[in-house]
Amino acid sequence: MGGGGHSEAILEKLSPQGRLIAIDWDEEVLRIAATRLAKFGERVQIVEGNFADIPRILSELAIDGVDGIVLDLGISSFQIESARRGFSYLLPGPLDMRMSEKLPKTAAEIINESSFEELVRIFKSYGEERRSRKIATAIIEAREKNQLQRTEELAKIIAQSVPITERIKTQSRVFQAIRIATNHELENLRSFLDQCLSVINKGGRLVIISFHSLEDRIVKEFMKYQANPCQCPPELPECVCGKKPTLKILTRRAIKPTDEEIALNPRARSARLRAAEII
Repeated sequence: MGGGGHSEAILEKLSPQGRLIAIDWDEEVLRIAATRLAKFGERVQIVEGNFADIPRILSELAIDGVDGIVLDLGISSFQIESARRGFSYLLPGPLDMRMSEKLPKTAAEIINESSFEELVRIFKSYGEERRSRKIATAIIEAREKNQLQRTEELAKIIAQSVPITERIKTQSRVFQAIRIATNHELENLRSFLDQCLSVINKGGRLVIISFHSLEDRIVKEFMKYQANPCQCPPELPECVCGKKPTLKILTRRAIKPTDEEIALNPRARSARLRAAEII
């Protein structure tokens, strides 16, 4: 649900019989969005939870299937702009980065407890950072003197590890990587995709908005496979495996925001939307 922008737009289009289940696992964001959506009354039901648990959530609500799911994978503006949440390298604050306080480990614990190899893996796999080894080395040397607890401490270490012309991009990539690891974002996305088709009615829509290439790649490959699941060797003239498509891709390429949308919301510039219809 995030800040409730997409939820509000959907609710304005729903018929009087329509119902929206709005899910987020950030308690602070839930409170803010609940106020924004209060005018829609019982047509919206706000649930604290993670999108990976949608089948369980729907089961608990006695809902057998839905006509559509919109998944917004972006971090909300409330989270980015709150220094005490620790998401931004631009704001001094504690290295927390948890989207839910129920998560067991903060970003600081991951930074201070992970081995050199694990730090390299996080920076390379989740941030696609080519200087992962150098940054991991600098972090380990720094934490041997004092545990890293604040965003400005980590941002300084990163800045000192790369050329001045690449500091901002590198800080952004490393902070993104740590956030993804802290919140198990890619694991949750894969878990959702493994289950989502079982809860969307035939003819229903699956819409996913991602904000970095790792997420978009996972979504793209999932939709491509579900639209063409044949496992036959390419040399066979026709399919004999019998696997049937489960969805039809509606977006030949990912939809990007227009210049007008970016002007209104600069943070939307990296958004990529993919949609499919369940068949």
